[in-house]
Amino acid sequence: MSYFKLLPISLVLLATFNHSAYAAEQLRLPSMSVEGSAGEETPYALPAITLSTPDTGDMIKRLPGANINSNGPLTSAVQYRGLFGDRVNVLIDGVRISQAGPNRMDSPLSYLPSSRVADVALYRGIAPVSSGIETIGGTIIANSKKAEFGAGDEAEFHGNTAAGYAENRNTRYAGLLASVANDTHRFQVAGSVDRGNDLGFGSGTIRPSRQERDTIGITYGFQKLGHELELDIEHHDTGKTGTAALPMDIMYAKGENYKAKFSKELNNGGKINARLNYQDAEHLMSNYVLRTNPVMVNMGSAAMKRNADSDVQSQGYHIDYAQSDWKVGFDGDQAEHNATIYNPDTTAFFIDNYNDVERDRYSVFAQWNNQLNESWNTELGARYSLIQMDAGRVNSNMNPMNMGGMMAMMQSNVNILQTEFNNSDRSQDENLVDLTATFTHKIDEDLDLNFGLARKERAPSYQERYLWLPMESTSGLADGNNYMGNVNLDKETAYQGELGFDWHTQKAAFSPHIFYHHVNNYIQGTLYNANATVNAINHMMATSAVDRTILQFNNVDAKLYGIDANWFVAMTNTWQLDGTVSYVRGERRDTSDNLYRIAPLTARTMLSYVQTTWRVGVEAETVAAQNKVSAENNEQKTSGYALFNLMGNYQATKALTLSAGINNLFDRDYQNHLGGYNRISDNPDIAQGERLPGLGRSVYAGVNFNW
Repeated sequence: MSYFKLLPISLVLLATFNHSAYAAEQLRLPSMSVEGSAGEETPYALPAITLSTPDTGDMIKRLPGANINSNGPLTSAVQYRGLFGDRVNVLIDGVRISQAGPNRMDSPLSYLPSSRVADVALYRGIAPVSSGIETIGGTIIANSKKAEFGAGDEAEFHGNTAAGYAENRNTRYAGLLASVANDTHRFQVAGSVDRGNDLGFGSGTIRPSRQERDTIGITYGFQKLGHELELDIEHHDTGKTGTAALPMDIMYAKGENYKAKFSKELNNGGKINARLNYQDAEHLMSNYVLRTNPVMVNMGSAAMKRNADSDVQSQGYHIDYAQSDWKVGFDGDQAEHNATIYNPDTTAFFIDNYNDVERDRYSVFAQWNNQLNESWNTELGARYSLIQMDAGRVNSNMNPMNMGGMMAMMQSNVNILQTEFNNSDRSQDENLVDLTATFTHKIDEDLDLNFGLARKERAPSYQERYLWLPMESTSGLADGNNYMGNVNLDKETAYQGELGFDWHTQKAAFSPHIFYHHVNNYIQGTLYNANATVNAINHMMATSAVDRTILQFNNVDAKLYGIDANWFVAMTNTWQLDGTVSYVRGERRDTSDNLYRIAPLTARTMLSYVQTTWRVGVEAETVAAQNKVSAENNEQKTSGYALFNLMGNYQATKALTLSAGINNLFDRDYQNHLGGYNRISDNPDIAQGERLPGLGRSVYAGVNFNW
């Protein structure tokens, strides 16, 4: 009996039937197969699927061990096995994106809408050193749709259109790719449009959560005699988009990314790969356009209008040489960040949130991957990185009218912190050493054993090091607390262990992995032993009767451990069951507290009925209660819940696929533990400080057309 080829992780009925971009492009199948004895590949990839949202984060959530910290409809921060933010190396088309926003509002995934995604992938467990710098939290990749070279010297025209609509507050999106190519040249234009109103949940509306984004990209490729060159220009423009979990909303986040890639196959069997990239992005935030601006209650002031203008300029490079079992290379990037807070009605009021902050990385690596014998394969890697950080002097004027009284007292206290920061040793260097050793033992045709050990390191982010005033400029922590940076932070060092197996037959597959991370100098907000100056500023800036907790980024000791797995059962040649389960536990080793914002036990299970040209299925997303929360971060517990989704697709022609579904079929009210807390004071449906609810029922439809 012939069984359907495995599309793991609840994607059996969701993957595009034959092609992912257009008729001439070969679909990269998911990385586990039950045909023959093939097992799980590296990296573990899933093809693009039709979603009810334009957020690529919804695809990432379907990878085993992965999840998303959601601060807004387009602000998805990747979490992998409890580690998130700068700990996870997120690559978009092989390039690390530097966020212009100090609160990660333009997170890396926001640069690639779901309508333009070809596939998403991760290195399960220990990421190889060749996958990037600072991979303490693993490496996750999102690739955009790309045109292929043609088959001959005649020009070929191809393209793809992917569009979707969801009735939950009129969410709609569309992506277009058009290309002309022959066997030597290829040229493509791609773009997308995303729009949506404030999103709804079972008993109300999340305000603000509207979304607005446009992208456009141009790519030229050339290949001949073992040489290949690609030039790529991308423009992104996120317009007014709500982020109710953060102090401000997006007015715009826009800019350009430039990439040049080159590869050459050598006569000795080796290959050289090189890449240059440049990014220029700017970001404007506001606390009064999409929401009611807050009032500083302890200063008797009127509404506190604030804008924040930030930008980043970065450039990066990579070159590696691979031959036989070896790959060696060097790479690096340099980024400069600025952020200024001001009052649009009184431009003389300003705070240099970050000024001329530089974070430069220089790195070399070597990796050896060898098939020792018929049953053993090993990969050994080493990487050395130098991280250099510095920040310019800061300034402020919080009393532009020389009003005296409380404003003068505020500026006087701010001046103290400003002077302390400007007199500190802001130039800091970190030397990082990563070492990896992973092994695969083929026990028989159906079973592989995987295990590995690693030492990974990460330097502090610029927010953790250079936040000089008590604020929420924290790379998107969204916990409602005010933070202080710490110039003297030490690097994080993690000792990682991994053990798993991959069992695969023609009728079933199961691939569980257990892991343990022992992290020294983990950077976490801890209660700040605030002096009178900081306490006074925090009190004056309060927007409620209760002052916010002040935390400072400090080094603590931590551990994370857990298990994640994916599985598949072909019950008949038309009925199949598949899913994932992910669990991680994060604890402080120096105290009895838990780490903040750790995903609860989560499982996805899908029952699918598959026919030649159509398929339907029901998916259960079950999430356990999360009671292991961080007391120091004032983290709220969440209850468990189960959501049910219906979905299906129909292959109308070889070129046309239609998809439809219903998410949250029973319109259940629930709170996603990885969502932030509501910052809006006048939302009648959600109390200020309450965790934001998950989305309500949404009926959606999508179309994918290739030509």
